[in-house]
Amino acid sequence: TNVGELVGAGIPVVTMADFSQWLVKTTDLTELNVAYVNVGDSTEVSFDAIPGKTIHGIVADVAMMAGMASGDVVYEVTIVLDEAADLPLRWGMTAVVDIES
Repeated sequence: TNVGELVGAGIPVVTMADFSQWLVKTTDLTELNVAYVNVGDSTEVSFDAIPGKTIHGIVADVAMMAGMASGDVVYEVTIVLDEAADLPLRWGMTAVVDIES
């Protein structure tokens, strides 16, 4: 988009982000496992792009409604990461989550 350009309804023109706290959202927790995950559970999160680093987190939300991924019924789980300011994190990075339920 350029200065002065008209934008149609529903077209995003700005993306705002708060990098003071990082969230990880799962996309593959199946119905077989979601019953054992609760808000407040501890997690360990590692990133494929940052080998050797693990960050502690806490489960902040467990979706009540399912989605579908690769033919499986899956639930989104949101994890709030502890201090990760020194890591070169970026949106969309692949994370491996270990939930200690």
